Amino acid sequence: MAHEYPKTPLNKVKRLPEKGQYDAASIYAVVDAALICSVGYVIDGQVYVTPTMHARDGDQILLHGSRASRMLRHLDAGGAVCISVTIPMR
Repeated sequence: MAHEYPKTPLNKVKRLPEKGQYDAASIYAVVDAALICSVGYVIDGQVYVTPTMHARDGDQILLHGSRASRMLRHLDAGGAVCISVTIPMR
């Protein structure tokens, strides 16, 4: 599981790029420490951001939600999302 995610225009750190970490261990540590996950997506030109609970299973992120939720229906249909996690201050 010691791999590095490729830098792409979608995930490349732009401000202070020398501080960006792309190795799986660093990314997993942030995701695992996070208290909340916000999922952003666009449906019919309308932007939505849904805060939710999450968990990580390997390199997959599991999201909490009702099967009837707009967010999960969007994901089931193969829609693109952006995920942001919130970690506690030390």
